[in-house]
Amino acid sequence: MFLAIKELSQSKLKYILVGLIMVAILFLLFFINGLASGLSNADSSSLKNLPADYIVMNKDAEGNITKSEINEQDTSEINQIIDQKNATPFTIKLSSVKKENKKADVVYFAVNTKNISLPPVIEGKKIEELKNNEVIVNESVKNEGYTLYDVLVDENLNIEFKIVGFTQNQTYSHLPVIYTNLAYWEEMNLLPLNTNNAILYIGEKEIITGFDTFTKDEVVQAMPGYKETQASLTMMKVFLFFISAFVSTVFFYVITIQKTNQFGILKAIGANTGYIAKSIILQVVIITIASLGLSLLAIFAMTQVLPADMPFVLSVSLVAWTGVIFLFLNLIGSIISVFKVYKADALDAIGRVE
Repeated sequence: MFLAIKELSQSKLKYILVGLIMVAILFLLFFINGLASGLSNADSSSLKNLPADYIVMNKDAEGNITKSEINEQDTSEINQIIDQKNATPFTIKLSSVKKENKKADVVYFAVNTKNISLPPVIEGKKIEELKNNEVIVNESVKNEGYTLYDVLVDENLNIEFKIVGFTQNQTYSHLPVIYTNLAYWEEMNLLPLNTNNAILYIGEKEIITGFDTFTKDEVVQAMPGYKETQASLTMMKVFLFFISAFVSTVFFYVITIQKTNQFGILKAIGANTGYIAKSIILQVVIITIASLGLSLLAIFAMTQVLPADMPFVLSVSLVAWTGVIFLFLNLIGSIISVFKVYKADALDAIGRVE
């Protein structure tokens, strides 16, 4: 440890420059990770947070919930197999609402609010308490100027809704979700031929003849364009990890080459290869951890100025995994430098005479 700390203090500028490059790389890594997670969240958080273990659709939908149709007869057949007390028909509908001159695209989630536990409300009424035209809206609509008890006019459905509460992390295809009472939709004849999109239920997976049963993750993966978008972002993250590891490995290797004679002299006066190798590995760990801390501070500062509607989510687990993988790749890369130390010859360093 003494050798590693001493060298870092003696060559401050060199290691600061290496650290700054690693900070820039890590900043980009965290940003891409946060953006990928944010896009995934904005695309599908409402489906991930559905109050259900399984979702039943017709076979033609192939997991795409917007293409599925479950009519009254289908519902009756499904209810004979699942526990109706922990189930609800589910309707999803894209539309737009306006308040005065402000318009907003939204997605309706119509469910039976009495049968299942619904997402928590952060302000206003609970979803279980909805009556008539009352709705719970994702808090992102506040960015458009909507507030509690505003009246929303849906010209497509020719109906008015009243905001009585706000929830969070309820978006679908980047649009805010509006939770409504399915009974009100039936009462106002908003469901064509009483047809819903799916049946949500809590319990064990059931094989229902003529229908497909999916988990929430499977439904998310079936969303149009979701897998393709996430695959592209994942590829970017993988390449960034390997590029960052390559860059840091090259820097440490170049520094090691510059010190080959010094390592030889250390060997000549009695230092073994293991001792020198430990100092190199310790330097890699110190610089990587310091770079991680600085990059996180930079990311935190950036999040304070990002637009409120920009999908960016950086969780603690995501930060931890990114840091662990980056440190691991750097340690793997340091093996090349350690090998160079192993090959350093003491006689060459002090001037071999043949």
